[in-house]
Amino acid sequence: MSLLGSPRDLFEAYDSEALREMGRAKWTLGSDRFGAAVAEMDFAPAQEVVSALRSAVDRGDLGYPHQAAIETAAEASRQWLLDQYSWTVDRQDVVTIGGLVHALEAYFLFFAGAKKDVIVPTPSYPPFMQVPTELGWNVIESPMQCVDGRWCLDLDDIERAFARGAGTLILCNPHNPTGTVFTRAELTSLSNIVEAHGGRVFSDEIHGPLTYSKSATGEDQRHVPYASVTDAAAGHAMTGVSATKGWNIGGVNAAHVVVAERDRATAQRLNALLSHSASTPGLWATTAAYSAGRSWLQYLLIYLDENRRQLADLIRGSLPGVRYRIPDASYLAWIDFRQTEWTDRPAMHISQRARVALMEGADFGSPGRGFVRLNFATPYPVLEEIITAISEGFQHCRTDQVNK
Repeated sequence: MSLLGSPRDLFEAYDSEALREMGRAKWTLGSDRFGAAVAEMDFAPAQEVVSALRSAVDRGDLGYPHQAAIETAAEASRQWLLDQYSWTVDRQDVVTIGGLVHALEAYFLFFAGAKKDVIVPTPSYPPFMQVPTELGWNVIESPMQCVDGRWCLDLDDIERAFARGAGTLILCNPHNPTGTVFTRAELTSLSNIVEAHGGRVFSDEIHGPLTYSKSATGEDQRHVPYASVTDAAAGHAMTGVSATKGWNIGGVNAAHVVVAERDRATAQRLNALLSHSASTPGLWATTAAYSAGRSWLQYLLIYLDENRRQLADLIRGSLPGVRYRIPDASYLAWIDFRQTEWTDRPAMHISQRARVALMEGADFGSPGRGFVRLNFATPYPVLEEIITAISEGFQHCRTDQVNK
């Protein structure tokens, strides 16, 4: 399909007032005026996805997941992995599930093995720490290293944790919240460490479709699935993938896990249980996204690329002392307030002073203290309003302190 018009024609349909009136989760947190915390976009989904959902409704296909929907979506996912990442997986190893948090739960319930220590590189998406903890595993934070603004895995620390008996590492690739796209070399080094210690990796790759073709520093880049880098990685990894982030359909409940050969029998035995958590409309939406929504995604990435760069200009011009590295993937900005008066719980200060809802960095683990996570997948005029509100609150705070 060819899209008519510019990315702005597609993605600047709403102003902030219209977004508030819609009542979406991202815009209904407490009494805040602006919503920039929840990881969903302020854009209408691709028309192909909307058409697939309408077609399912029109023919009454709203029951439990059935074989036609399951098979079609799994094959679309498998083909996407091949076309985009040159990653060949067997259809029997693509397992349907309702979402990646469900996949993480299933991993620890049925696949993880006996070793109870779990390595989580931090800062980290909070459920990566919450889910294993609630299921009885012991989470070990492995603080990531920040080199020239780019966050990377501390491979030495990870190796020490495996040597002490950890069984699993939870990888977010590309990384949430920092926006790092891990290189093939980094992932290969990680796979060698994991294999040497008989460990496993659960790799959440939901942000893979949102990888920009150029890094923040201008180098060519692409998303590399962890399980594709070595035979060893393929043998010890479970990979979670979904169209929900890339095509803004987070509420449709559909995802897939790619299992290793060692997990194939268990996955097939549990297939009915795992697939039952998906929704039939979500499976049709997934099929449409992967097979017919690629032009829309290309336009989206053009628009988000502009937003991630313009956000740097906005911060530079209106938030003195605040630091921000343009992310290499996703629409999530990891913003550093540690050199400002708001170093202690900056998201709380921003909510109180500017009425903008952001994610508190400390919720992502100890290295996140003094940071906030801001969602910039919004029309650019709305993004300007958000940064203006934060700037005004920031300046008023400084004025109040001077006048004390």
